[in-house]
Amino acid sequence: MNIRISIIILVMASLMGCNKEQIPVGLLLQDELNTTDTTYMIATIPSAQTKKIFVEEATGVRCANCPSGADILRNLKLNYPDKIISASIYSPFLNDFQPPAQYDFNNSDDSTLVFFLNSSDPSKPQATIDRLETGGTSKYFFDKTFWNSTIAGIISKTTPLNIDLSAIPTGNTDEFLITSKITFTDTITADLGISIYLIEDHVIDYQDSMANEVLNYEHNHILRKIITPISGSSFLGTTTTKEKGRVFEKFTTFTLPAMAIIGTSPRGIVNKSNLKLICFVHKTGLSKEVIHVEEIDL
Repeated sequence: MNIRISIIILVMASLMGCNKEQIPVGLLLQDELNTTDTTYMIATIPSAQTKKIFVEEATGVRCANCPSGADILRNLKLNYPDKIISASIYSPFLNDFQPPAQYDFNNSDDSTLVFFLNSSDPSKPQATIDRLETGGTSKYFFDKTFWNSTIAGIISKTTPLNIDLSAIPTGNTDEFLITSKITFTDTITADLGISIYLIEDHVIDYQDSMANEVLNYEHNHILRKIITPISGSSFLGTTTTKEKGRVFEKFTTFTLPAMAIIGTSPRGIVNKSNLKLICFVHKTGLSKEVIHVEEIDL
């Protein structure tokens, strides 16, 4: 038997034993070689988690206004403890690498993501907020002047689903088995997808600012990799109504990307101990609204 499949089966058995849930009905295999899914019903429904808001912040190291945007987001997190999770998107605009910067934060996922959400690389700092539509020329990216009011308007929203996220080493170098468990605590009718981001905190490097150039600026929530497809991994697509008590689990085997030298610029993870995983469930199709999001240390 394939070693990875054996690990997945063992993890599933452990999870079911601990939670005393019903045996999953049918293993649903997808085309992706590193992914296995399962869905089943449970009789005892857990309490609903508190909904968290997901912010994707478009930022740049050569953006003099971007530190002020980071300050706004930092203060929002202080005002609403454990209610906001964010990823910093260093797409190409205002992110050209040159000394005295040590690291190049660009990667192909950042660029692909902003064009998936927007017709162009947005002005910075701007941010998506639960991927709600802005009603303006930028469909999903809000100017920083609207972050406070937009988040205040949705901070009390609830979520019909719980996300339980875990990652365990497989024994292979830098490889992890990521388990994303979605439990529906209420009924929802929508086409849904799961997205998983790898981010890194506490990278000290160059940053332009309105006051001066900062050589030891702390960059946080840096998007390093989108592990799922950019548009998310659709699930329960044949089930229009996701009923209360439905559980969906995704098992994904993932290897950390290595640091690469592109020309003269180093790109990639600086310190593996500062990595986190973000998992969020969102609508697919015309609406991309985020239903809920969770984050763990890797």
